Amino acid sequence: MVKYRPHRGALCDAMAEMRIFDSVEDMFHYIVEDWKPYGNPFDIGDLTITCDEGKDERINWKEGRYVCTRRMREKIFDTPQCIGMCSIES
Repeated sequence: MVKYRPHRGALCDAMAEMRIFDSVEDMFHYIVEDWKPYGNPFDIGDLTITCDEGKDERINWKEGRYVCTRRMREKIFDTPQCIGMCSIES
């Protein structure tokens, strides 16, 4: 099970959009589709997740990982940019 929340200004706003997926691949497909209204700024191959950054006590996620993109339209980043958070839990 993979929990995902997009990056938002407030945690409550991000959690209102939280989704649960069967796999990281399913999550990546959802993210690409969710961003399509903004002009298809990246593809699945541009997305990465970080190593476990630790438990998030605020929302009781067992782990927290950054969901990042290496590219936004024509701009390729030296450091992937965070677009959300996920937790991979069994």
